[in-house]
Amino acid sequence: MSGRILTNMAFFQSEVWKGATESICREGESPDTLGAMRQAWRLLKLRRRGGEVAAVVTMGPRASLAYGVGCGVLGLRSRQVLCEVFLDEAREGEWTWRAKRRLFQWVAGRSLGVIVNSSAERRRVAVRFGIPEEKVVFVPLCTTVAEVRQEVEQVGAAGRPQVLTAGRTGRDLATFWEVARRVPEAEFVAIVGRGQALPAGEVPKNLRVVRECAWEAYLEQLGQAAVVALPLLASERSTGQVVLLEAMSLGKAVVTTRTTGTVDYVREGETGLLVAPGDALDMAKAVQGLLANRERRQTMGARALVQVQAELLPDAHAARRLAAVRELAGE
Repeated sequence: MSGRILTNMAFFQSEVWKGATESICREGESPDTLGAMRQAWRLLKLRRRGGEVAAVVTMGPRASLAYGVGCGVLGLRSRQVLCEVFLDEAREGEWTWRAKRRLFQWVAGRSLGVIVNSSAERRRVAVRFGIPEEKVVFVPLCTTVAEVRQEVEQVGAAGRPQVLTAGRTGRDLATFWEVARRVPEAEFVAIVGRGQALPAGEVPKNLRVVRECAWEAYLEQLGQAAVVALPLLASERSTGQVVLLEAMSLGKAVVTTRTTGTVDYVREGETGLLVAPGDALDMAKAVQGLLANRERRQTMGARALVQVQAELLPDAHAARRLAAVRELAGE
């Protein structure tokens, strides 16, 4: 690509991405440790260092808005590609939500385009932001696990196979609780956020809740699971991909909800199983079927791992993202 690609992303896992972009994030920094205004200011300063700018890839809604508005105020062409700008639920009755939507529409209208994490979001983002669908490109996410491998499952403290779920956004914990009640032959583990709300009523006797688990402990627990069950709420926003890909990266059989964030990644019956949103009975049957057939779940997990190795590693993701940026920049 002719011209520099600037970004606020700290995608240091990929040498392909690092070699093709200039990041505002220094060693030990990430967008999570920098405020949105600070990120926008650094991007604008980086533009002034000279040389033609082909694209500015911004990650996150606040940083993307801050940079886009800053370019508008200064009269600059933004050359912006927005990423990780998730759709929230429409609240047409709230003027604050309508104002935010119009601001996003203005910023997106001045941009090169938007990169999304699921194919279903292309049309939804185009409609919400008021831009042509051709300006919205789907790029699959990559795994966050540095060393992908097939971990050997282990039985829990009571000598039963373990079924695990994890994550915060868009999780259908009520369905997971019900699946645990319907599958008493397994131990269930739910890794949730510190302040995350749990379903009302008694926790099933075969279910253990872990609050705010450290990364290493989470991976260890994930590696011990026989099955990963990932029930998600039906939503326009894509959720669940990160835990899904982490489970696949450790060679785990996954049962998850057929929704925006999963259908692009799970090959039904081959690398995972998909069930309807809120269908605890169907998910329980799928989990029981895998628990009853060790060879099937291990084969499914092995195929999921192969899919990750072939398509969903950081460098492969970087190559696709760079190709999408080039496409949106017209190169």
